Amino acid sequence: MEVHELMTTDEVAEHFRVNPSTVRRWRLDGVGPRFVKIGSVYRYPRALIETWVSDQVKEVAAS
Repeated sequence: MEVHELMTTDEVAEHFRVNPSTVRRWRLDGVGPRFVKIGSVYRYPRALIETWVSDQVKEVAAS
C-alpha cells in the first residue's frame, strides 16, 4: 500500500461532505470505514473507503 492510497480524517470528511468530528465519531463508535493507526495518527486506505460505501447500500423491500 502506498502513501497516496491513504486518506487523512480531513480528506475522508471532505469526501463525504461531513465534519471531521463526524469521521472521528464513526471511528470511535466502530461504524465508519476501516482504518489503520500509524503511530498516533489514523489513516484510511482509499480502497476500504469504497468497500465501506458499497456495504452501506441497503436493499429496499418492495411493498
